[in-house]
Amino acid sequence: MRAHPSGDKYHVLIVEDSATLRQMITMALQERGYEVTGAADGITGLHSLAEHVPDAIVLDLNLPDIDGFELCKRMKAEPRSRNIPILMMTSMGEAGFEIMAIEAGADDFIAKPVDPLVLDARIQLIVRRMRRERFANALTGLPANALTEERIAFQLSRKQPFGIVFIDIDDFKAFNTRYGFARGDLVLRHLSELIVESLRFVGCEDHFVGHMGADDFVVICGQDDAEQVARETAAAFDTSILDYYGDEDRDRGYFTLTDRNGEEVRHGPLTLSAAVIQLTDHFPTSAITLNDVGQELLAYARAQPGSSVAVERRAEPGAR
Repeated sequence: MRAHPSGDKYHVLIVEDSATLRQMITMALQERGYEVTGAADGITGLHSLAEHVPDAIVLDLNLPDIDGFELCKRMKAEPRSRNIPILMMTSMGEAGFEIMAIEAGADDFIAKPVDPLVLDARIQLIVRRMRRERFANALTGLPANALTEERIAFQLSRKQPFGIVFIDIDDFKAFNTRYGFARGDLVLRHLSELIVESLRFVGCEDHFVGHMGADDFVVICGQDDAEQVARETAAAFDTSILDYYGDEDRDRGYFTLTDRNGEEVRHGPLTLSAAVIQLTDHFPTSAITLNDVGQELLAYARAQPGSSVAVERRAEPGAR
């Protein structure tokens, strides 16, 4: 059985317009213990990624709607899917295909007709390699702790203006207690999507979104865009969060839990806290120092009613 170190099966997305070949690959992988989702064209493949984060993508070059190279570029441009390894397959014999595939962001390639044993080995290889290199969060597909800390350190080393946003969900533990971790996971995926949508709305081109675990997210973007991204995310979260509540709790706008003293405590709709730091001329000495400033701001934001965005306006946040 092909599985994560945790014991869960690998999930593979197959994007292939030939129903016969798609079925053949699906059956071959399922026999080897994979979970497989199929898509007959590029748009369907992109929609599938919006619902589930696979461990690997097997992508055909010739699709009816989107060129395989272009689709690969789109997938690698999305924060949600950029860390998913892509194996591109083709029956083309032209010289230069491998170079074009790599330039499009593919992590490996395989020729048709596909040998199931070779495909199995290639998927194993790229998944293991990507997990070592990218450390993606298994729930949201976003870069996790190691890569996020590395990106923050890189931004600081450049000593060029940028903005960073620390985001977490207030009272999330109570929500998990009430509805269970599966529902909580849906909220986390939803928040990751709202962050990405806010970055698009604001028009941030060069950005980074990391999921540090639990309900902690980090956004790196342009200095002038950071506050707007935080506020757009918080507003969208407030508008949509009650969709994840049961009918009764949604209607009354809260739920109750019994505390250790046996008293009922009311918990209103989940809210967000965000800490925005705008760095211009002076920069902290390390990612740890910058994170400490962010946590201080988050503590201030949590103390405010509702979803709150705290902005660091000092000239030298955390600088020494």
